[in-house]
Amino acid sequence: MTVNQLTEKPSQPHRKTISPSSFYGIRCPRCLWLDYWHNVKFPVNLYLQSKLSRIQEAAYDGVPSTLITTAIPTGQVTKYKTRLTSQPVSINGEATRWKIHGEIDLLVDHEDGTYSVIDGKVSMKAEANAIIDSYWTQLEAYVFAFENPESGEPKPIKTIGLLQWKIEDSLHLDGDQRGFFVGHRYIPVERRPQEFQEFLAKFISIIEGPYPDSGPQCDNCKFLGKIGFSF
Repeated sequence: MTVNQLTEKPSQPHRKTISPSSFYGIRCPRCLWLDYWHNVKFPVNLYLQSKLSRIQEAAYDGVPSTLITTAIPTGQVTKYKTRLTSQPVSINGEATRWKIHGEIDLLVDHEDGTYSVIDGKVSMKAEANAIIDSYWTQLEAYVFAFENPESGEPKPIKTIGLLQWKIEDSLHLDGDQRGFFVGHRYIPVERRPQEFQEFLAKFISIIEGPYPDSGPQCDNCKFLGKIGFSF
């Protein structure tokens, strides 16, 4: 594929659904557009973060919600790694081609038939609002998919929140074994459905629009520019 071909849309996008994990990419419209239409993206190495996330999810599978937080109604926690797909997203009353498709980490089943969504994060950020700003759109996407499923019965969502593990120190165990000590923090997140609809409208307008400009703070595009490559 030539550089010129990368700036053009093929007959169909490479991605068929919207992944909530890609929402962070809205910082650079160009990288986001290339990802959805041509599967062009910088590889990242998140092995340690992914490993800790899997341990985190497993640690709370099947436990009472009080072991995570008392800030939500009590219930049973399930490691919910089932992929969920929403109905098509509508913008200004018109259905788009795009459905939300992803998986959450933990689902709390309450006695009254409602649920809470908890997304686990291994993050070194100290300020709760900084973590919320990065991930509230993902949580809203999961709520949309649960309450507007492509198939099956809707699940009414009562609360949403983030479970942060922050690496604090090392642990010296027996022999040559070592470990990490992590801080546990539950961060409740307020619902912002109207703001999320506005975010989705902007997100879809980028990926459905023509080849866009780079984001001003995109490290990937800056790197390409430094080595003399642009498209």
